[in-house]
Amino acid sequence: MNKIYRDYSQEELDRQYEQRTLVPAPGVYTRSWRERTDEVKGLVDNMLDVPYGDHPDERLDIYLASGNSENGAAPIQIFAHGGAWRGSSKEDAGGPAPVFTSAGAIYVALEFSLAPAANLDRMVNQVRRAIKFIYDTADKYEGARERIFLSGHSSGAHLASMATVTDWEGDFGVPDDIIKGVTLASGPFDLEPVRLSARNDYLSLDEDMTQRNSAYLYLPGMTKKYLPPALFAWGGKELDEFQRQSRELSHAWEKTGVDVQRFFFEERNHFEMLDEFSTPGPLVAAMLSQMNLA
Repeated sequence: MNKIYRDYSQEELDRQYEQRTLVPAPGVYTRSWRERTDEVKGLVDNMLDVPYGDHPDERLDIYLASGNSENGAAPIQIFAHGGAWRGSSKEDAGGPAPVFTSAGAIYVALEFSLAPAANLDRMVNQVRRAIKFIYDTADKYEGARERIFLSGHSSGAHLASMATVTDWEGDFGVPDDIIKGVTLASGPFDLEPVRLSARNDYLSLDEDMTQRNSAYLYLPGMTKKYLPPALFAWGGKELDEFQRQSRELSHAWEKTGVDVQRFFFEERNHFEMLDEFSTPGPLVAAMLSQMNLA
């Protein structure tokens, strides 16, 4: 049997990067995310469809803090949705808002372009520009630009990880420590196996784009640069490759000398991991603690 990556054949690798291998009907989850977001829009004060760029996809939803905030300026939690880089949207990502806004934080759900219309270079750039926009406009919604935190689930965790290795001062003219903490759940962070899998039929990754967009490859050079404290989370009922990717990036992150916490949810599958952002529990508690809101 021909091995295409590690000990995987082509068929085995394709299965490792296809969530339906373990969860045949993910629509049950995606429908619930959309319904919950619709509900939250009626519960939490918000600013919807705020443009951060000229493209129609470059929009974000801002859910305003309702709890006590320090000196009238609330910390900001930015969330990048998953969907294998080709599905979902901010309309499915509002569910976590209440646990953050009720604690005194602003919650921002990002929208960005998707494959195959957009490649990963473009998506990563959009997320970076959205963060820069939030930094520049924080005063308009009583946000603390010096207390920006970032999170993501699945492919959104990949995009969030790429934001953390950005040359913020050189490329965007903002402080390198613009992101004060990051939470990465169930993401792929080394894209080489993704490039070799069937997912590349719509991602069209070449070797250069793969290396450019693999946060894992940046970490050895980050020991002398700023890297935010990180929370990593993944489920015991996820695909082996997704579990491996989270484990290995968390250890590489830790080797840079930065504080790392790991959260393993033995009974959670890939889609259920998103619920950990909406439910009071160890991950949310750690995120609020990171924001000094616990």
